[in-house]
Amino acid sequence: MSKGEAKKDFLLCRGLEVMKAKGYNGTSVKDIVDAAGVPKGSFYNYFDSKEAFAVEAIEKVAADSYRDSLALLGDQQVPPLERLQRFFLANAESACAEEFKVGCFLGNMCQEMASNCEAIRVTTNKALGNTTSLIDKVLTQAQQQGGIDKQTDTKAMSEFLFNAWEGALIRMKASKSRAPLDAFLAMLPAVYNA
Repeated sequence: MSKGEAKKDFLLCRGLEVMKAKGYNGTSVKDIVDAAGVPKGSFYNYFDSKEAFAVEAIEKVAADSYRDSLALLGDQQVPPLERLQRFFLANAESACAEEFKVGCFLGNMCQEMASNCEAIRVTTNKALGNTTSLIDKVLTQAQQQGGIDKQTDTKAMSEFLFNAWEGALIRMKASKSRAPLDAFLAMLPAVYNA
């Protein structure tokens, strides 16, 4: 990584932490550069706008999230439905570690900006779709191994599960409690045994 790339990555990481805490609209370019301890002009050496910064932040979070999701969901040594349970449990633990404030950065950005910014909508939709596809692969494996009824539409089930998960994260933030996540986790086996 070149010196310039390292500076850009540092600015992106620091600004991302601010945007996770304050959201897109609550974060200014000044907030981003202050968090990184760099002059405002430095921001524009690497990003054309706050929107461009947000798109790169989403892509960074999406890449990290996909890597972590693949590690959990792609572990062929663990039965598929157990992998799925572990995936959601690990994400619940991560959300709770943030004191119920952040939830899913990708979901937050989509909720806040999808109707106002096409680039953010497209980027978040792609990222969320990638995770849904990983879940579908696990459900398909479970179906092939007899863990899910052969008639089940695994694509629809993966969409339902991931959308329900995102909703549980929103409720977690609203209640400042892990109860919505625990309810989701408790009902997860009933969904694929329905």
